Amino acid sequence: MNYTELKAQVASYLHRTDLTAQIPTFIALAEAYLFRELHIKEMQVSIVGSTTGGYADLPADFGSVSRVSVTYGGVARSLDYISLADVSTSTNAAPAFYSLENNKLRIWGAGDGQAYTLYYIPAIQNLSDIVSTNWLLENAPELYLDASCLQGAKFVRNDAEVAKLTGNIALSIDSVKRFSERRGQPATGSMQIKVRRG
Repeated sequence: MNYTELKAQVASYLHRTDLTAQIPTFIALAEAYLFRELHIKEMQVSIVGSTTGGYADLPADFGSVSRVSVTYGGVARSLDYISLADVSTSTNAAPAFYSLENNKLRIWGAGDGQAYTLYYIPAIQNLSDIVSTNWLLENAPELYLDASCLQGAKFVRNDAEVAKLTGNIALSIDSVKRFSERRGQPATGSMQIKVRRG
């Protein structure tokens, strides 16, 4: 399914011919919700960089952090996240924490030139006439359809459909999360049953 086909499916599901102009908005609202709910580990990528005054720019396609690591004093370590509210006024002698501040990555205890690796989940691209598909539409078209139709059902105030689609979406989100986790795991374990020879 692509963006054009999704729009046609939404119109078909809603049984309305007068909502063509609103359907792209339904899809955009569905995306806003789904992209907040889903953290697809399988999409993880990494970049390396170095800090300037303890800060680094986030990549243009940044969605969410998986982890941040640095090598300091010849030792590789993963940094813990710290919220800005929990930062003490004392300075760290070595990089120990990271946070996001003003759309930048901040590594506490780092000055200029601290090398780091940022592992992150890229933002899923919104569908459009130019971007006809993305990871989520390719792997969970039914979730995209249900979430878009939910926005349409809200628009036309169809409470029965809203209730039904809300339940479907919750199940589909769980399914996508489990699917993503399974794809990163081996199909079989390392244990083997050996035939006993007499």
